[in-house]
Amino acid sequence: MALWIEKYRPQSFDEIIGQKEIVEKLKAMAGKKDIQHMILSGPPGVGKTTSAVVLAKAVFGPVWNQNFIELNASDDRKLSVIQGKVKEFARTKPIDAPFKIILFDEADSLTQEAQQALRRMMEEYSATCRFVFSVNYQSNIIEPLQSRCAILRFQPLSKEDVHKFIERIADSEKLDVDKEAMDALDYVSRGDLRTLVNLMQSLSNVSKKIDAKAVLQSSGLMDVSKTMDGLKTALSGDFKKSREIFSEIIDNGINMKELLISIFNIISTTDIVNDKVKNYVFEKLAETDYRIVEGATPFIQFQAFLAFLASLKQV
Repeated sequence: MALWIEKYRPQSFDEIIGQKEIVEKLKAMAGKKDIQHMILSGPPGVGKTTSAVVLAKAVFGPVWNQNFIELNASDDRKLSVIQGKVKEFARTKPIDAPFKIILFDEADSLTQEAQQALRRMMEEYSATCRFVFSVNYQSNIIEPLQSRCAILRFQPLSKEDVHKFIERIADSEKLDVDKEAMDALDYVSRGDLRTLVNLMQSLSNVSKKIDAKAVLQSSGLMDVSKTMDGLKTALSGDFKKSREIFSEIIDNGINMKELLISIFNIISTTDIVNDKVKNYVFEKLAETDYRIVEGATPFIQFQAFLAFLASLKQV
């Protein structure tokens, strides 16, 4: 079976999801064939690499493959690679085009030495080559590179955008995906469409009907409903019962970091507590996370957090 990740990869600007402003800028660049050095910054799976590929296709047409190279900087991150493969591509003449494009995917993994070498190459070969950096963390790119680039910041995909993409795949692949399953897919993928597509393909091999329980089991993540029940029980003042619920969750193999992130997401996105109380809960949650990271016993610290939630009932 062919990989869906290639099947559903956008082939034109109009197919890129949730990045309207950036798409308009890239379309304008492609129309004028006037491309700057660029940093594409944002969370994983929101279309950074795809946008660069689509831009290359729009600028170069049928010969785009000969004028475009993609390097995964997390693999090709050494200075020797920069001085070899990259320099060789940059110095050669473009084919039926004014310049070439080099895309560094995951460029925030490049070593400092490699980035300094690229700084010099960008100056030397700017007439024949454009450098595009795809990053999750822009701060990991040295200032001299940032100052030479136009910075395009990709936004996290909205829930509506993710649901539309799920519906598109479900219609194409004849899958039955209900609203709860869509919410679960959105939660598990965290807006990363690569993760989403791979998970849906994996689930479709088992059944054409995808439900929330199957999504959570396949992803290895916890059942959010149980976490919600535990939080509601603690907030009702029943510390003992909430401890039993969370003990069961932890006994099923969920690590403490994942549990704290799940609690943070629930409190952030629901009205389980009012906005005033959220401030105190977030502060206590951050303190619990810090203590655990510093080496305190995780379950004791988590019970202290539950005791804090239970005490809010009396406030």
